[in-house]
Amino acid sequence: MKKRLFAMLLTGSLAASSLLGCSGNPAPSTTAAADTTAAGSQAGQETSQEKTDTTAASGEKTVIELFHQKPENVELYNQLTAKFMDENPDIQVNVTLAETTTTTIISRIAAGNIPELVSVFPWSASYQDMMREGVFKDLTDEEFMKRVNPSVLERCKVEGKYYSLPLTMNAYGLYYNVDLFKELGLEVPKTEEELWTVCEALKEKGIQAFSFPDKKATRISQMFDRMLIGCIDHDFYSKCDQLAAGTYKITEDENIRKYAETILKLREYGNADSLGYDDEPAYEEFTSGKAAMYIDGSWAVPTFETMNPDLNFDCTAIPPITTDEFYTAGTVDTAFSISSDCTDAEYDACIRFLNYLVREDIAQEFSDMDKNPTLVNGVEYSVPQLVEINSYIESGKFGPSLASIWTQDLRNGLNVSVQALILDKDVDTFLEEFQAIVEEYYVPQK
Repeated sequence: MKKRLFAMLLTGSLAASSLLGCSGNPAPSTTAAADTTAAGSQAGQETSQEKTDTTAASGEKTVIELFHQKPENVELYNQLTAKFMDENPDIQVNVTLAETTTTTIISRIAAGNIPELVSVFPWSASYQDMMREGVFKDLTDEEFMKRVNPSVLERCKVEGKYYSLPLTMNAYGLYYNVDLFKELGLEVPKTEEELWTVCEALKEKGIQAFSFPDKKATRISQMFDRMLIGCIDHDFYSKCDQLAAGTYKITEDENIRKYAETILKLREYGNADSLGYDDEPAYEEFTSGKAAMYIDGSWAVPTFETMNPDLNFDCTAIPPITTDEFYTAGTVDTAFSISSDCTDAEYDACIRFLNYLVREDIAQEFSDMDKNPTLVNGVEYSVPQLVEINSYIESGKFGPSLASIWTQDLRNGLNVSVQALILDKDVDTFLEEFQAIVEEYYVPQK
């Protein structure tokens, strides 16, 4: 049942992804944390389609795969797993970076090749479906669950149980080059009108305002749903329910029309071939100073610092477009679940690793390198670029990403439509497609 369900999900996801053409993701990047007693590194990805007893295959060691979806944290996971293996010589942790967010894990599940330890997004409808279907172990009674923020943890509950350990949050915002703004005498924009004024001032100086990685479907999803909640309609969740009930139409919503027009206007001040840009070239334009601003999540901080340690940048909320107040949106950024297919030895190894992650010294190290707001109690969080964004979270001006109610199929279909909007600039067609996609894929919330 589980395999058939995810085979169907995968078919829908790949069908949508195939329509992206040149907007597909780059070649996979896989890293591995090697056994510290062995020379060299080992591939993190299991090649067998059938579950094997990794303990027996490796003698005294229990081998687990840690599957994550954070390309900016490759070095972080390599460091933490190496230290864990030093402390636990009977366990080997192989680290795998997903090729594509969510689609890769759906493919692994459909193939019956589920990693033992999986990074998940517990507020996402897709992952909640996996939890309901029994893909992951029930962690409700584990001691480490008491170490994290209880209010956030409560939102991770699925049918009264916890299937994941949440470690960090993320939030979306507007990054800007502090030195460049000072040099040109520009004020940080607080309204939509001020944003366009800044863009025009930069244009007059021959400076590109933005760089967008519109080739990457993941970034399209993140930007579209988070800006929709943060800048357009803080309660678009209820609009989806109204649409399902036949009492609301996206095609008749002037705020959504203005949002589509804003997406296009932002691109007028960005990189000319944004649909040909993946993460790296877009990030490079911001970190090199070619682009003065960048719209992204809190997860981008370590990437910016790595690419240019001397870059003086800060982050603010994206100015409201059809609302009256600053707001940010996001979700649980890092959380881990344990595969239900684990052997007893593998399960024990995974539990030991999760206990290790919430240990005070390791949780502090994770927070310092990851940069996203931490959920582990007792950890000191200090990322100067995210002070303002954190103030919005703490004051309640924060909305969960629409990924919390939109399935992966809905998001995949929307990615194609947003990219088509950027390409052909046909707002009417986009609104019709947006309406049809939500009608087809959205399941009203209980």
